[in-house]
Amino acid sequence: MTALNRIAVLTACTLALIFAMTAAPALAKDPVPDNPADAARKYCAGAYKRYCSKIPAEGIESLNCLKQNIKRLPRACRKAVEAL
Repeated sequence: MTALNRIAVLTACTLALIFAMTAAPALAKDPVPDNPADAARKYCAGAYKRYCSKIPAEGIESLNCLKQNIKRLPRACRKAVEAL
């Protein structure tokens, strides 16, 4: 195998690895469960504690608080809140 062939193979392998690493998250299933309320409880606990802990956990007030902080929420929590 010539040096040029080795470089071509190495380049192809590197590009394939980069593609695999970047494509995997895009192909992953959306983390939100079927029930948006369950998803919000599961994925928003930390965000609730951080931004809305002074508001009772159940009820429209807690949802409104999360909606007011939508840009700060983690992706999975944001999707769950948007689904409610």
